[in-house]
Amino acid sequence: MRAFAIVWLFCRLSSGKCFRPICNLPFATGQLHQTKTYDAEKETVTILQRGQNHIIVVKPPSVVCHHSGWTGSRSKQKRGEEPEIPMLQRVRDAVYDIDSAGTDGGHKSTRKVNLVHRLDRGASGALLLAFADDAEDDGNRDDKKGATATLIEAMASPESIKTYVALVRGEGILHGVDFKQMGWFEETRAIKNEEGQEKNATTWFNFVAGQPEKSENGINQPRMSIVLARPMQGRWHQIRKHLNGLSHPILGDTTHGASKVNREWKEKRNMPGERVCLHMARLQLPPTEAVPDGIDVSCPLHSDMLEMLRVYAPNVLEESLVVLRNEGILLEPKENYLVGRYTTPEELLHTGVKDDGGVEILAQGENFVVADKSPTVVVHHSSWTGKRSDPKRRWKEPTPMLQRVRDATGRRVNLVHRLDRGASGCLLFSFAETPENGSEDKSCQVTKALVDAMQHPNSTKTYLALCDGDGTWNGVDYRDKGWFVIDRPVRDEYGRVMENSVTEIRFISTCILPPSSTSKDTTDNGSLEGRKATIILARPRTGRWHQVRQHLSGIGHAIIGDSTHGNSRTNRVWKKERKLMKERTCLHLCRLQLPATNISPAIDVSSPLASDILDMLLEMPDLLQEAKVILAEEGIHI
Repeated sequence: MRAFAIVWLFCRLSSGKCFRPICNLPFATGQLHQTKTYDAEKETVTILQRGQNHIIVVKPPSVVCHHSGWTGSRSKQKRGEEPEIPMLQRVRDAVYDIDSAGTDGGHKSTRKVNLVHRLDRGASGALLLAFADDAEDDGNRDDKKGATATLIEAMASPESIKTYVALVRGEGILHGVDFKQMGWFEETRAIKNEEGQEKNATTWFNFVAGQPEKSENGINQPRMSIVLARPMQGRWHQIRKHLNGLSHPILGDTTHGASKVNREWKEKRNMPGERVCLHMARLQLPPTEAVPDGIDVSCPLHSDMLEMLRVYAPNVLEESLVVLRNEGILLEPKENYLVGRYTTPEELLHTGVKDDGGVEILAQGENFVVADKSPTVVVHHSSWTGKRSDPKRRWKEPTPMLQRVRDATGRRVNLVHRLDRGASGCLLFSFAETPENGSEDKSCQVTKALVDAMQHPNSTKTYLALCDGDGTWNGVDYRDKGWFVIDRPVRDEYGRVMENSVTEIRFISTCILPPSSTSKDTTDNGSLEGRKATIILARPRTGRWHQVRQHLSGIGHAIIGDSTHGNSRTNRVWKKERKLMKERTCLHLCRLQLPATNISPAIDVSSPLASDILDMLLEMPDLLQEAKVILAEEGIHI
């Protein structure tokens, strides 16, 4: 096997594939011990370069580029941690912050950005984004590609060069062959993507310097190397897989790396838990229509990787300086970079509802109890909140309503219906009785009777929803229609169409809000984003999944805070400017009316409007005042 590996490497050397033209750029000089911490300030984004159509920023490790199914939009919030703020959102907010302050030469503010490429969560370095194609309308969009598409093509071009710095396990020697003596060499090996399909992949490597497990003086030291990598394609985990195939996995790579070595670095050498020691150090793209001068930007090595080298491999660092300088790799900033702020977690999380772990009982009978559900609490544990054995999720989740009502009443309870986590209001339970002497289980009878009552035509569940809209949609004015019926199919959680979905709707009051006093967009630009508000009552006659939410969204009045069927940009405005809580859906079951059954009496219970929604409405006095009279007529009192 060793002989085969040596022959294989030397055949590639003799074929001339081990060398690629390298561009030499001036290196930013400076003493290593004086390296600046340019990216350490929390809640800021460091901008390496900005043009008319693009922006390049520093991505720190342990930050995702964008939310996805892998991260989950609520994952950190559910574990009681600070919410995840991806780079896409950070950059958008940072651009807004800089432009609003007028510090960047008059660029247009509130511009959206698109990712041109991605970096793994644990990686760091230069991240390229394009300003969204609809940021500026020159009237010729049909005649040319947008900036995003143009830069993606340039990124995939053979003329582009993406140079990464990796810290790997190993001293740069495999089966007697010293990679450090080979300069740039090519590794071509097909790898599988996320779907398991094999794709051709080529990466150029330069093993710059490395050290064995013991120094020349016999002192123990971590076996590690500095490697430069240039992927020719953008396959999934391409660099990480190719280095692991050369038996030099990247430090911190939990997917393709060495778990024992990673544990040693994390436990003994304080390497961050989500760190993969891979850094995009230099990005070079050919001229394009979007960026006529092309791109050549270097991103200084992240401080944590630099510190690892200084402490555990100072000789490796010193030996690599000449090569890194010739490759245009920076160890310290060469200039004062522009910095913008992004929205902090404290600004996103409004504490309109204080949760002390308790519950308010609205009504109680012999066989039932109605509780007031908070918008911060799930109804019951499920796979969505995490497994019982997962301490990072389930046990940091606020106590569900099922357990709270059980503790408050001292009796076991069954759910009769459910409310979404972000919703609030009346929640009905039946008391569970233990069968005695083999008698029929009374709890089943009670629960079934109340479920049947909930589905009875004479039952009424009145929801109050705060929605985005001005009362009109597609030429129809709903404000003077009184109660009207929406009979329209909706989809269930699996995407299947559900017929026979009926909801009664009444528009109560509407208003157009002035620009927020805390908004940085003083020009307003005539935009009504986040400024339209409507109070609507809804009475579902069938119990489909998200029925009220889907029906209101279908007539152009999505519920504020609804992340599934609503408007994400509007929701962001309300969170930043108008006190909307994170994960809140502004839907409140304010009145529950059920007919009598042979086991329970008639039920008519009201829930006071949740304090967080009331706080928002108090900021809209005209809307609230107009709504009070009509709500009182419906038996709803604020």
